[in-house]
Amino acid sequence: MLRSLFTFLLIVGLPVSAGTTYYTPAQISAEVFSESEPEKSALWMTPERRQQAEALLGDAPRQARLRYLSAEGRHLWTLSEIGKEKPITFGIVTASGHIERIEVMVFREVRGDEIRLPQYTRQYKNIALTDSGDLSQHIDGISGATYSVRTMKKVAKLALLLDRWANEDNAVEP
Repeated sequence: MLRSLFTFLLIVGLPVSAGTTYYTPAQISAEVFSESEPEKSALWMTPERRQQAEALLGDAPRQARLRYLSAEGRHLWTLSEIGKEKPITFGIVTASGHIERIEVMVFREVRGDEIRLPQYTRQYKNIALTDSGDLSQHIDGISGATYSVRTMKKVAKLALLLDRWANEDNAVEP
């Protein structure tokens, strides 16, 4: 009996494994591109781009190319970045060098998921990347979600940098 009670307390006392999906890629795409069918595109990470990303963020994306959806002058980026210990997946909509929307798609950490709430994410609306590589507006933090907040800021900067490159690539195409 004592052993059963101990086992029960051990199981109940363990932290719940985080991994909540708030948006699937299909769901966020349907919301963002409700007027037209988005085009699938890819942005190649050249050595120069890798250096720029590393200078801005401290590290660069590991992929050789980053896929995104594009329509109506808008880009939807699905990006993952490590929070404190586990990846957080974001959907970021950019247009003309500004963030239109940022959503937490999958949150895998034990704490810090308050960054998904509209009260927090609306701070990112219309933010741009300054010439010095900072976000154009101050972002308030959340007590107890420091790593998640830092991760979202980092991903926002990356999405704006990727938006800049995608717009440059599209301007070059005939």
